[in-house]
Amino acid sequence: MLYRKLNGVIVSRQKAFSLIELLLALTLSVLLLFPLSTLYTNFYRNSVKQQELLFLQKESHQLLNYLKQHSQHIGYQGVNRQGSNFSLFSQQDKRYKIANNQQCLIFFYDLNGDGCLGKRTTKKSACVKQNKNTSKELVKEVFGIKVENKQLYIFDKNKLEHCIGSQCSTLLDSCQQEWKKFTSLTDYMVDKLRFSVNDKQEKLLKIEVKLTSVKQQAVSYTLVSYIYLLNNGNQVNDL
Repeated sequence: MLYRKLNGVIVSRQKAFSLIELLLALTLSVLLLFPLSTLYTNFYRNSVKQQELLFLQKESHQLLNYLKQHSQHIGYQGVNRQGSNFSLFSQQDKRYKIANNQQCLIFFYDLNGDGCLGKRTTKKSACVKQNKNTSKELVKEVFGIKVENKQLYIFDKNKLEHCIGSQCSTLLDSCQQEWKKFTSLTDYMVDKLRFSVNDKQEKLLKIEVKLTSVKQQAVSYTLVSYIYLLNNGNQVNDL
């Protein structure tokens, strides 16, 4: 009788984990994961704060660079001053004004260099006739910025292009009017915008800016800049 040879089966016995051992392993895992989770959370928060701070820094410098680009030329007038209208819009020979508790600056200068505020009708035409302004595109050479309700506004009015006499000089009183919104509270909050002139000759304009993040209100950035006024040594009206 033939018998089939059977291979032997090796049975190994492994020690099972007890409930206590499983609980200890689970506890150790939790203890290891908790500090890692805290570390990641802190890293994420710091990363968001850093991004917001860099954003505020960039916006602050861009704003002050824009203001410097124009404000350093306050009162500039081209050499062709025949028939100029600068005297119509000046206030006691002053060509800019700080108002609204030093939170508004408005000024003008001859951007195109034709000797007038605005653009002459022709190259040789006068910008004033019988005490009436005749220049065009006046708003292109008038600059103004102010803060209201933690937002920035810029001057964009052209109502005085056909002004007569003393009506023209009210240009520098425009801080009380409604201007075009320049920033929104969805971008950042403007906690401070302050203009002042500190030196005795009053040719050094100081601008202070403080921006605060909307997403992270504990994050803010402050910047102070001094701008030398190249063309105006007169006293600034400061209300």
